Amino acid sequence: TRWCNMNVKFTVNKKEFESALNAVTLKGKYKSSHSSKTAVISNDVAGAISDDGTSLTLTNASDTMAAMCSVAITDIQRSGSLSMFIFEVERVQKYLKTFKYDDMHITITASNVILKTESQRAQIPLLVEHSGITAISKIVGMEVNHASDEFPTFGRTTFETKIAVEGNVLAEAIKNCAIVGTATYRLNVSDEEFSISSVNFHQTENYKVTIPVISCEGEDSTLEFSAPLDKFCSGVMYLYLKDDAPILLCGADRKLIVAPYIRG
Repeated sequence: TRWCNMNVKFTVNKKEFESALNAVTLKGKYKSSHSSKTAVISNDVAGAISDDGTSLTLTNASDTMAAMCSVAITDIQRSGSLSMFIFEVERVQKYLKTFKYDDMHITITASNVILKTESQRAQIPLLVEHSGITAISKIVGMEVNHASDEFPTFGRTTFETKIAVEGNVLAEAIKNCAIVGTATYRLNVSDEEFSISSVNFHQTENYKVTIPVISCEGEDSTLEFSAPLDKFCSGVMYLYLKDDAPILLCGADRKLIVAPYIRG
């Protein structure tokens, strides 16, 4: 990524920007050896503006997952060229909490992000690189067409199952399974029935929810994952699955790849 004497300004809805940031940070419970702990994908997020200047895409990745979410922008002015800018999420979030207006103006310079409302202004430094840039490039370049008969491919995996569900129903099922406490979940699709379950560390308690599907096609699949996917659900969500392979979870303005959880 080459930095130029660039300066980009645009306006975004503060709530939508905050919601997209939360989606790509995915803060919640993850499995950690014999317990579950609160974590995020990574605290650094990469932003990129669409060629037509109508949307801002935020992306984030670690060695096991990659997330992407777009938000509409208006009133863009740019000089110089900007390919990608990277910033620390927590620094931005702490200032966003103080912002009282819906409209937020963002300026990206060669070294800073400046956030402004009618009466407030916050400036934070840009970062030079993102540790998950390889996975970010992969998810950004990934084409997913839900109407196609061909299922998408990620790396060497071609998915074999496609399910559409209501995001709020899926989110509630994951939240309920989280009560078990291990932060690991098993997804199972067989005979067009879709269920999600979780079992505790001692294997003495378990919980299972069968989720109504809008549509389901392809092969049966079973896999486990550890990630608070409920935080990523918005509207109708499409899941692409394959036995013990990564999960691809897509919404209208977002997509997420999560590596399967393999029991050691």
